[in-house]
Amino acid sequence: MTSIRVAALAVSFSALYVANLRGQSAGRDLPLGFRSLAGVTLNRDSAATIRAKLGNAGERRVAVGHDRYLRWCFVPASRSSSTLVELMSNAGDMGTPGQELNVIRLRAEAPSKDREGCAQLRASADLSTPAGLRLGLSAANIEALLGRSTRRDADSLIYYFDAREFLRPGSPEYEAWNTPENREACFEAGPPYANVDASVIVLLRDGRAAEIRIERYDQSVC
Repeated sequence: MTSIRVAALAVSFSALYVANLRGQSAGRDLPLGFRSLAGVTLNRDSAATIRAKLGNAGERRVAVGHDRYLRWCFVPASRSSSTLVELMSNAGDMGTPGQELNVIRLRAEAPSKDREGCAQLRASADLSTPAGLRLGLSAANIEALLGRSTRRDADSLIYYFDAREFLRPGSPEYEAWNTPENREACFEAGPPYANVDASVIVLLRDGRAAEIRIERYDQSVC
C-alpha cells in the first residue's frame, strides 16, 4: 500500500471530526442517491436491519486512531471475486444506541485476511448506489455524478458535505432537545436541528475507482 493511499484512508476516517462545520445554516448534504448500496442506507439502517436484509454477519470492533467502529462485512457469492463490502457504525462518543449505519466501504481487491469470516451477499445485491456510483468508474464519470471534488489527489477524489437537518416535531430527539434552554444555548433560539457531516472518498487505480468509502453522521450536537 502506497503512502498516498494510507494517507487517503486516514483522511477518510478523521476528516468529519477535524473539520468544524457544525451549526451552519447553509451547506449541502450528501444526496440521497449516494447513501445506499447493497440494499442498506446510511443513517436509516442499523445492526438489526443490516442482518435482516443481508444475512447474519459477525460483528467486530475496529479502531483507527481515536475512532472506534462496529463492523459487518460481506462478500459476493462468486469465489473468484475479491470484492468486499464493509458496513460500519460509529462506536465512539458520537455513536447511536441502535448502532446506526454510518459508513459504507466497497473495495474491489481486498486481501483474503480482510474477507475471512465475512457473510455471503445475495446474488441480487447491487454494488452500486442508486445514483450510479460504483467500482470501475473513471474520474471523469465520478465527477459527472458528484460534481467537482473538494480535493483531488493523484490517486483519489474526496468530497465533503455539511448541512443542517431540522428534527421532526414529535420525534423523541425533537422532544429531548426542544426546551427553551436548549433552543437558546444550542440553536440560536430556533427549532432543534442535527448537524450533518458526510464524505465520499474514491481511491483510484489506473484512473478508475478501486475503492469507495461513503460516510454520513447526523447527530444533534450542542
